[in-house]
Amino acid sequence: MTVNELKSNPDYKLLDEVKHDEMKNFIVAEVEQQPPFARIANMYQIAGLLAFVIGGFRAFMPFFTNRETIYLWWLLAGLVFTFTVLIALHELIHAVAYRFVGAKNLSFGMSLRKFMFYVQADGQVLNFKQFQIVALAPAVLVSALSLVGMAVFYTHPAFYFFIPVFGLHSIFCGGDFGLLCYFQNRKDKEILTFDVKAESKTCFFECCNTQPIADK
Repeated sequence: MTVNELKSNPDYKLLDEVKHDEMKNFIVAEVEQQPPFARIANMYQIAGLLAFVIGGFRAFMPFFTNRETIYLWWLLAGLVFTFTVLIALHELIHAVAYRFVGAKNLSFGMSLRKFMFYVQADGQVLNFKQFQIVALAPAVLVSALSLVGMAVFYTHPAFYFFIPVFGLHSIFCGGDFGLLCYFQNRKDKEILTFDVKAESKTCFFECCNTQPIADK
């Protein structure tokens, strides 16, 4: 279904629209209602932060005992990677997932002031199932790869490189889980969404027909 078809379809009406620079407040309001995805995000982030704290403590212990710094250097390398390359990689994974569900017209955006980065698929209508794939792809892939890295390098100093990758990336995924919460907070509705690049906003339409029509 195209945007024009959606807007002209009497079975659908505009539910919400949010400017991208207002997205954080929008997401916080959805997460506060604590749908299942909010609880999953909380557990994921708690696990990540615990891994980072415990891993950081273990990296510092050799320094305190015999001034060994190799573990700290690997930890620092992981931190630098997380706040540079991983940010770009996170968005690239979103872009690949968009392609996987058939979306085109992709572009990247950011707000350094709010430390917000995103991919938008201009005028591409997605349903909840498609949006789940796009939203969860970075969390699943990065977590899996970092856990594999920790397992492979468990007895090597490189283990500490993957600690911040796994731990802090869980925080980066908060917005993705928050948008999924929007759908879960309205689970009785069929919701379609699309981005409008020219206006830097995301729109949500709901089916107002008691028998939602099939995706086109």
